[in-house]
Amino acid sequence: MSVQHQQLFEKIRPAIDSKIAEFKYYQYDAITAEELWRYCVEKKWRKKNVEQLRLHEVIATVFAVSPSDIVSFNQVEFLQGDNWFEEGNTEELKILLGPVKTS
Repeated sequence: MSVQHQQLFEKIRPAIDSKIAEFKYYQYDAITAEELWRYCVEKKWRKKNVEQLRLHEVIATVFAVSPSDIVSFNQVEFLQGDNWFEEGNTEELKILLGPVKTS
């Protein structure tokens, strides 16, 4: 996280903590403040210059995020980041994609 992102994160930390408290109320205990911030930076503001956003826009975005947004984002990131053809998965792929043996 860049210094400017870190400063903005600390500046709006009370709003982020409030949103995390809301998530915990609805029993989404696994979502952290850092995950919420990463979602906002990488998904919501990916085409914007975060440093030029107004404070009320940043806070409104944080308050508009739902737990399902973050869960979906994390699932997509996991699936995109996983290398299905790496050495460890080669044997599993051969078994899954190979011809079916009939007796």
